Amino acid sequence: MKSQPDFHQLINLSDKINFYCPIIIITFGTIGCFCSFITFTSRKLRKTSCSLYFIGEALFDLVTLDFGTVTRFLYDNYGYDVQIQSEFFCKLRMYIANASPAIATCFIVLAAMDRFMSTSSKPVYRSFATIKRAKCIAAFSLSICLLSYLHYMIFADLKPMCILQKGAYSVFTIVFSIIWTSFIPHFLMLCFGFGTQYHLRMTRRRVLPINSQQRRLQRIETQLITMTLFQVSLSSLLILTRMSYYSYNVIASGTDRTAYEEALDKFFAKLTTQFFYLNYAKSFYVYILCSKYFRTLFMERIKKIYRRLIPCRTNNTDRRQRNSNAYINRSLQARHVQRNA
Repeated sequence: MKSQPDFHQLINLSDKINFYCPIIIITFGTIGCFCSFITFTSRKLRKTSCSLYFIGEALFDLVTLDFGTVTRFLYDNYGYDVQIQSEFFCKLRMYIANASPAIATCFIVLAAMDRFMSTSSKPVYRSFATIKRAKCIAAFSLSICLLSYLHYMIFADLKPMCILQKGAYSVFTIVFSIIWTSFIPHFLMLCFGFGTQYHLRMTRRRVLPINSQQRRLQRIETQLITMTLFQVSLSSLLILTRMSYYSYNVIASGTDRTAYEEALDKFFAKLTTQFFYLNYAKSFYVYILCSKYFRTLFMERIKKIYRRLIPCRTNNTDRRQRNSNAYINRSLQARHVQRNA
C-alpha cells in the first residue's frame, strides 16, 4: 500500500481537476461555439454541406457544455443536485446529458462522410455532398440519435437520487456507451478519414485543367478536409481515453481493491470525464489552428460585426454633439436678446 501522503495528494489532485477543469472547459468551450457559429454562417461557407454539419456540431457542443457539464459541476463541487427537484427534470437531464454529446459526435461523423463523398471520383457519391442532401441526411441522423437514447429517459428514476435502474440495464448502458456511443462513431470517422486521404491521392494523379473559380472552390474544399481530419483525429484520441476507462471498469468489476487503488480509480474517472467534455469544447480552436482560411474568415466576420457596431456609436455621439451645440446656440441667442432688451 502507498504511503499516506501519496494517498492524500492523489485525492487533492482529483478534487482540483474536478473543480478547475470544468470552469476552463465551459468558459472556453462556450466562447468557441459562438465563434464557430459566427464563422460557419458567413456567406462563403453557409452554402457548403460540410458547414451545415459543423454548425450542427457546434449547437450540440453548446448544449453539452452549458447543460450537461454545468449541472455535473454544480453537483460535484457544491452538492446542488437539480435532478432531485422533480422526476421529470431527472429524466430530462439524464436524456439530454447523454443524447447531446452523441448528436455532436454524429455531426462530426457526417462531416467526415461529406468530405469522403466530395472527394470521390464517382458523381453518385459527390451528389450527396450538396446542401440539399445534407439537410435530409442531418434530419434523418438527428432522428435516429434522439430515438436511440430514449431509454435513458424511460429508465431514469428518483430512488431517492436520480439514477438509472440497476441490474441488467446498468450492464446494458455500459455496453451501449462503449459500442454505440464511442466505438461505432469513431470507427466510422477513421474509415471516412482514411477514405478521404485515398481519394485525395487518386485526385493528385489526375491532371485536370481548372480555371480560377474552380481553383478557389478547390482551396475551400481542401481547407474543410484538413479541418475535418484534424477534428476526427483529436476526437478519436480523447474519446479513446474514456472508452478505455469504461472497458477497464467492466473487466475489473467485482475485484477487491485497496484504498489507494480506489482513490486511483476515482482519479482516472474524473480525469477521463474532463477529457470527455474537452472533446466538445475543442472544435473552434482546432479549426483556427489548422486552417488559415478559417482564421481569415473568422477575422473578417469579427471586423464586419465591429464595423456595424462602430457607426451606431458614432451616430449616437454625433447626435448628442449636435443637440449640445444647438442648446449652446439657443442659450447664446437668448442672452444676446436679453442684453439688447
